Amino acid sequence: MYAQGLVAIALCEGYAMTGDPALKDPAQQAIRYIESAQDRNGGGWRYRPHEPGDTTVTGWQLMALKSAEMAGLKVNRSVIYAAQHFLDTVASEDGDQYGYQTPEPRRSTTAIGLLCRMYGGWVRSHPALMKGVSHLDQWGPSAIDIYYNYYASQVLRHWGGSEWKRWNDALREALIASQAYEGHEAGSWYFDDEHSRVGGRLYTTAMAIMI
Repeated sequence: MYAQGLVAIALCEGYAMTGDPALKDPAQQAIRYIESAQDRNGGGWRYRPHEPGDTTVTGWQLMALKSAEMAGLKVNRSVIYAAQHFLDTVASEDGDQYGYQTPEPRRSTTAIGLLCRMYGGWVRSHPALMKGVSHLDQWGPSAIDIYYNYYASQVLRHWGGSEWKRWNDALREALIASQAYEGHEAGSWYFDDEHSRVGGRLYTTAMAIMI
């Protein structure tokens, strides 16, 4: 389902950017599959269809559904509402922090949870969103966890203001300074964290470019 979410995002955004009719049906079908794969009891997604959800896989599916909405494709709103129920089960501190499959908070899953709450309709004045953004602002960008940086960048970009400026100024300069400039690695990034050790330089570079 990680791959499904990412492919659906690419298809939906490709269709939205180009209006190419050849992309419309594949994009719509990708969204229909995501909707059908949701855990019908808990409202989340995990590695395989209908498994009890986790926050990271759920985040990619909700981003795909949001991309579909923005592209003018059909999205079942009941799926979005059910996903908000899943987020309730992994929320802590009244919803300003989030865990993976339990409420035990992590920085990366907190950023994912807050972005998903924005997609679910939380407005700027929501107390938990305000407090969650304050957490991200205080934590700042990670030196190695680009997965956290990716999601937190989206939350703070949507939020705007001084919090976004501080975050963007710091992370932008860090990414520029850490890009490889020599040899076969030129143009790429690599940070030694648990995800990069599995996904490698290609994964890390893709995440940096998306940021």
